[in-house]
Amino acid sequence: MSAGRPSLLWMREVSAEGIGTKELGDARAEFHEHWKYGSEQIEELTGKFADSVGESLLELVPQEQQAGFLEQLAQARALTSEMQREGVVSFAIGAHEGDDGALLESVVMLARREIPWTPPKLAAAQAATARKNALPIAVVDLPCGPGAFTESLVELPEQADSRQRSLYEVTAYLPFPDGRNLGVLTLTTTAVDARENYRDIHRAMAEMVSFDNPLPEEFKAQIPESEIEASVRAVFG
Repeated sequence: MSAGRPSLLWMREVSAEGIGTKELGDARAEFHEHWKYGSEQIEELTGKFADSVGESLLELVPQEQQAGFLEQLAQARALTSEMQREGVVSFAIGAHEGDDGALLESVVMLARREIPWTPPKLAAAQAATARKNALPIAVVDLPCGPGAFTESLVELPEQADSRQRSLYEVTAYLPFPDGRNLGVLTLTTTAVDARENYRDIHRAMAEMVSFDNPLPEEFKAQIPESEIEASVRAVFG
C-alpha cells in the first residue's frame, strides 16, 4: 500500500475525460510539482488562473450584466479559497428528481488534513469523536484500511433557504497509511427523509477509496517518488 502524498487525489484525477494519454501524464507530473507548494502559493496560483478565466468570460457578458457577474465571481473565489484552507481537494454537486417530484440536491467533498502521527485506527476514531454535533456510527475496516463514520442533521438558519431548513450529512474519516494525513469524505444532501439510502451510497464510495497508485507504469515513472514512499519501500520492500 502506497503512502504517497497525492494518494486520495487519484479518485478525482484518474476520472478526467477528454485528455490524451501523453497529455494526461504531463498533467499529472505538473500537478505533482504544484503539490509541493504551500497553501498560500496554491491560493495565489488559483487566483491568477481565476483572474485569467474571469477576464475571458467577462468579454462574453453584456455590459449591463458585468457588475453582477463580477460579484458572483468574487463570491465563488472566496468560497474556493475557504475550501482550499480546509484542505478540500475535490468537490462535486449532484441533483435528481425524488419520488414526489421534488428536486433533491447533494454535495460530495473530499478533503486531506495533516495530523500528528497516530496509528490509523486510533486516528479514525479520534477524528469521529472530536466532531461536535455529529453522531459516531461505526469504526470499520475498509479495503483502504480502518475508517470511522459519523452522521449529523444540520439545521440551517432561516435566512439561508426558506425552502430547506435541514440537511443530512454523513462523513468518513480515512487515515493515510503514513499515519500523518487524514482523508475526509463527506456527503451532504437535502433528502433528509432518504438518509438511509444516502448512508449506503456514502459507504459504497468510502469502500472504493484506495491509497494505491492506479496509474499505468509509464505515468508513474513521470512522477518522482516522495520521501515517505521511498522510506516505506526501503523498509518493507
